[in-house]
Amino acid sequence: MPSDSSVTELPLLAVAMIVRNAEHLLVDTLESIRSTADMIVVMDTGSTDGTLEVARRFTPNVVSHKWSDDFAAARNECLSRVRTQWVLWLDAGECLDQKEVSALRRFLENEADKSKAYMLLVRVAKAPGAIAAEQVGRIRLIPNRPGLQFAGRVREDISGSLDANQIAVEGLPWCIHRSVEHHDKTVMISKASRDAALADLELSEHETRSSVLNCLGEALQTLDEKKRAADCFRHAIRNAPNGSTAMLEAYYGLLTSLDGEQQAAESQLAVCLEAVEIFPLDMQLLCAMGGYLQATDRLDLAARAYETAYRFGQTNPDTWHLENIRDIAAVCFSLAVQMEGDDEKALSILDEAVAETTGSIRLRKAVIDLLIKMGRREDALRHAVQLPAEFPFRDTYAAVIDGACLATTQDWSAALSPLQEAYAAGCRDNLCLRWLTAALVAQQDLTQADKVLREWKNLEPDSIEVKNYYELIQSYQVQAEAKVAAHATVSPAATPTNPPSTIVSPIGSIPTPPPDARHQSVSTRPFQRPSPPDSSPKRQPTV
Repeated sequence: MPSDSSVTELPLLAVAMIVRNAEHLLVDTLESIRSTADMIVVMDTGSTDGTLEVARRFTPNVVSHKWSDDFAAARNECLSRVRTQWVLWLDAGECLDQKEVSALRRFLENEADKSKAYMLLVRVAKAPGAIAAEQVGRIRLIPNRPGLQFAGRVREDISGSLDANQIAVEGLPWCIHRSVEHHDKTVMISKASRDAALADLELSEHETRSSVLNCLGEALQTLDEKKRAADCFRHAIRNAPNGSTAMLEAYYGLLTSLDGEQQAAESQLAVCLEAVEIFPLDMQLLCAMGGYLQATDRLDLAARAYETAYRFGQTNPDTWHLENIRDIAAVCFSLAVQMEGDDEKALSILDEAVAETTGSIRLRKAVIDLLIKMGRREDALRHAVQLPAEFPFRDTYAAVIDGACLATTQDWSAALSPLQEAYAAGCRDNLCLRWLTAALVAQQDLTQADKVLREWKNLEPDSIEVKNYYELIQSYQVQAEAKVAAHATVSPAATPTNPPSTIVSPIGSIPTPPPDARHQSVSTRPFQRPSPPDSSPKRQPTV
């Protein structure tokens, strides 16, 4: 590494990476940064695919490094090959968009302070069935100064070295976007197996390192060893400094590891109460508490938890957290108030939230859902016009609202036409799918309802609504077969037109709010890695 006197003579920026078997991910990453990087250093730790060949198309600085079960050792070796003033660390599959790349370059040329390192948000796209994308702050842009070294076989960290060299850390507004492969189950299991082995090795050397215990717990969760995972998180809580990021992460992990147990909501609520005593304004913990209280029918307390999250909640950027979680907390608060029977108050909550965040699709859709429930078609249409341009079904949403409003009056025949029109035009928003399915089932067109449900299930594989409609269709089919067997005619008037009541199951994970406002429903979905089975809403739309 260069001495301080030579730093200003060096090129400005290097992008540094350690990779292994990343042939299919590397092109997008290197393409995204080649216009701004003065140097690209790729260190390969033993690829058996075409990773090396891909890397050499972008840079001559491709180095092979023998893997020694130590991520810090690999990063430090890579860092020793850098000959620039600044180093941007990326992993294979991570990209910056071109506007952010240009802004980052201008920042380095005009504003960057070599006595500081910088944190960028790492964003992972929303997983299938998940409530939102997740993001976390990570130190990725560092000055290339002597003495800076990573530490740790797994979850390697440079913060201790930055502290020792009196280098402060500040946040930057730009985001590193992580590949959707992050959600691939095979990839997740492979990484979890690797991380579990490295964490065990690290713990044999540093038994009480809480961040490594958390790493091991997360790996065990992915490998479906929840009891061992819970033990790791409890151990991490006991050993972490009070109020530290490691302690907060351990509480998140413990809450998710309890999913699926008997009386899970009560156990999780007890853990959540303990955590909130230490982190009283953590937005994700407060949303989780609201979900657990909701699951145990303490709706007034759930509403208070969601309200506190919405009005006063904070997020720790060093922990994984949901994108736009404050919007989610507002929707949760509104839905809890709806469940208590006060639709006008629920609407005022959403009106306040959407006035503050006019570009939020989630909030705008929540308002529309509630207005449909209240029979206020014109107001719902007014909000539909204000949906952001990036909302993919903006042009067909007026027809969806018309159909949904007719469906709420049980005018099923009239409701079908606009809903089918929107569906034929490509609308696959859950509002359209929900009310189209309801109308088809009410009209006894079970074949077409099954077709819509199959598509809906592909989009939302863990949807409790889809499950309930499948059960309803099966019950109709059983009734029809029984009547045919008895030489009877099925009478539409005698056939139930309501979907089955929702099965209430324990709610789990961090946090547990609904993905969107649902007509007369509060649905909860988890935030965690890995994703557990979806939890159930309290109520369903009545048809």
